[in-house]
Formats: sequence, C-alpha cells, structure tokens
Amino acid sequence: MKIKIKMCDPSGLLLSLSGIVLGVLLAVAEYRVDLWAALALILTTGLMHIYMQTQNRWWMAASVASAVLTVYLSYGTLFSLESLILLLFAYFIIRMARGMRGRGMISDGVLTCLLNGPVALVGAYFVCTHSFPYWFFLFPSLSIGFLCVAADGTADNYGKVLTNLLIYIGIALMVTYSALRIFVPVHFLFLITLPAFICITARMFMKKEQAADTYRPALALSTFALALLTGVGFIGYLF
Repeated sequence: MKIKIKMCDPSGLLLSLSGIVLGVLLAVAEYRVDLWAALALILTTGLMHIYMQTQNRWWMAASVASAVLTVYLSYGTLFSLESLILLLFAYFIIRMARGMRGRGMISDGVLTCLLNGPVALVGAYFVCTHSFPYWFFLFPSLSIGFLCVAADGTADNYGKVLTNLLIYIGIALMVTYSALRIFVPVHFLFLITLPAFICITARMFMKKEQAADTYRPALALSTFALALLTGVGFIGYLF
C-alpha cells in the first residue's frame, strides 16, 4: 500500500491541484459557479496526475471520462464549438506533459511552471466562468508556478539559492496580486503560510541533507495551503 501511494506522488498531486483549486475559488469569488463542474475538474486533475505517474491505461481512461464529464457539466453539451475546443485543449496538455517530461532540468522547470501555474489557474477559471480572467491573473498564476518549481528544486548550494528565490518571488507575486485588487486584510489571508516557508528555507541552509526531495512534501503542502487560503480570502471578502 505504501509503495502504491508513493507511486502516485502525493506531493506532486498537491502541486498539481494548487493552481486548479485557486482558479476555481477565484472564479467563485466573482461568479456563480457550477459546483459539480468545479468538483469534476478537480477530480480530472487528480486522475491525470495519477495517470502521469503510473502510465496505467485504466487511469488514462478514467481521466478522459472525467474530462468529458467536466466539459459536459460546464457547457451542457459535448458538441458545441467551445466544448470541442476545451476537449482538444485537454488532450494537448496531456500530450505536451508526456512529450517534454524528462528532457532536462530547464525543460522540466518551464513545463512545471506553465502547467501548474498559468495553464491550471486560467484553465480552471475559464471552465468555471466561460471567460478569460483579467491580465493581472498572471501574478497568482506565476506565483503558483514558481512555488511548484521550487518544490522540485535540488539540494546543493546552487539549488538552495534558486529554490529560495523562487519561493519568495512567488510569495511576492501573490502579495502584488492581492494589493492590485481591493486592498483589504482578508485578501492577505495566505500570509499565514509565510512562517512555514521561512522555516523550510531556513532548514535548507542549516541541514546537510543532499536528497533532492527532502523538502518537497513540506513545500508542496505549504504551496497548496497558500493557494487554498488565497482563494478563501477572496471569497471571504464577499461576506
């Protein structure tokens, strides 16, 4: 059982869901969103992640079925132009992820940033609202993207510096986004996670571990918490 759970990469699952969850919550903060479509989108993301880790055809079939269900719940049909475009986009994302993975640190880093950041957040927002967000959504999407890349950083001295830069640039981008919106304390609820990030980055330089994934679980959990609290903060402003 432990081996199977490890194969599914729980930390990677949290990173994959961070942008999706934030996109859904930000959509909820601005529109009335179909709850079932949002839940199906989150399920699809989880199934696709498991498929990417296991390369099992059953998980692939489940991912496709869930994606089709997501589109149907969002548009009420599978035969409109918008529905077909969305299905083709989902197929393109899967193919791109399979084709680029493992081609080197730079390629993997760019892929992780794009898929877990802008693609996930903007895609989730679009599925839930049928419209694209404003330009300043670039800030939270890159924030999540940078944090996801940081979670996959190496443990040598160069990697530690780069990881720290990505973490604090990511947090700064989220602060910038929150400040660009209505400046109220609840929009900065995600800063509750700041002590966790500080603790993680401090331990990177204090400890001598050389394993590349030593801090990945903690960073993944902190990133997911930041995404969740950001969305909750914007929804909380409505009440």
